[in-house]
Amino acid sequence: MKKVLLTVLTFCILQALVGVVVAIPMAIMGINPTSPTWFTMMALVIIIADIITFLICWKALKVIEFPETFLCKNFSLKWSLIAFVSAVMCIFAGDLLSEIMNLPNMIEDMMLGLARSFWGILGVAIIGPIVEELVFREGICGHLMRNGSSPWRAIWISSILFGIIHFNPAQVPFAMLMGVILGVIYAKTGNIVLTSIIHILNNSIAIIEINALGDKVFDFSMVEWIGGKVVAGVCIIVGFAGCAYLLTKFWDNKEVKEVTEVDETGDNYQR
Repeated sequence: MKKVLLTVLTFCILQALVGVVVAIPMAIMGINPTSPTWFTMMALVIIIADIITFLICWKALKVIEFPETFLCKNFSLKWSLIAFVSAVMCIFAGDLLSEIMNLPNMIEDMMLGLARSFWGILGVAIIGPIVEELVFREGICGHLMRNGSSPWRAIWISSILFGIIHFNPAQVPFAMLMGVILGVIYAKTGNIVLTSIIHILNNSIAIIEINALGDKVFDFSMVEWIGGKVVAGVCIIVGFAGCAYLLTKFWDNKEVKEVTEVDETGDNYQR
């Protein structure tokens, strides 16, 4: 667990430093914190922080097996599509539930600014998701399984930590739930290819919504758009139930070889 805690601490410290690194020089130069220049600089620093996080986890902490984690040895098109559909159902149901719960969203303004910057889109929609998969699925979930933890214990620990590090009330519950789904897919396939694609899709949807609706994005109600709370409630139940059913089928299938077996010593997780 020591390396897991160091991994999370590394991620949190570097992400926290982003604001400081951007705010001080921008304030000295007298640049408005709502200007495009400010958000471009923030996006660049976020990307650099993500890359440094990956390098520390890979080279110093050695919790990431790279490039092995991108090898699709257990790839099955049929079951990958089933896992993908289950995740999409969860994303849709989760978005509706988050809107109904109406939890405080502390990063609305930041997302609005980053979504209008090329570097912001690159950082939030592509690089960020891949690095988070490297850190939380490969670096935490995978590291725990490679060192004797059961798959489900590793999935739950990585999912809870994944939710907590978002720090934003509107994101924490959904991030934990997505962490479980992505963790199941990772544990079954042994790589982060499919989980990264799903994570990129999830973040890209938010970016697309912001650029399509502009300043009105946070006034838009998907619940009202689909017909109100009753219809949304049905969609939430069907979405989560469908996700659970498909994900269970994915976990139990024999076409994709289990990657959570121990080696000859009885201790280690095999990729």
